[in-house]
Amino acid sequence: MRKTHPSKDPQRNVWLQLGFADAETHYLKADLVLRLDRTIKAHGLSQAAAAHRIGTTQPELSKILGGKFSEVSLERLMRFLAALGHRVEIKIGTVGKTGAITISNARRRAA
Repeated sequence: MRKTHPSKDPQRNVWLQLGFADAETHYLKADLVLRLDRTIKAHGLSQAAAAHRIGTTQPELSKILGGKFSEVSLERLMRFLAALGHRVEIKIGTVGKTGAITISNARRRAA
């Protein structure tokens, strides 16, 4: 049995349930915003410090973290995560396979 990607699963993607044409994009953006919020908190950054570090303003970052991110591109969200130390990979699938966006923390601890 093939596993359905969460962005294509109506049980997990509310935008599919609501009938949005770009539901998968909304789901991916929401996932990136959640990761952005968790990373900011893990680094112990204020919104102002985080905004400065990622190259935006505190009011805009606050708006994004508050759920108003429909006008923000996936690329920009990925750049924000990269600026906070994540490695972002985009994999393009071939026929019969799906692509993926993988985000990992690129920082390694010294031994």
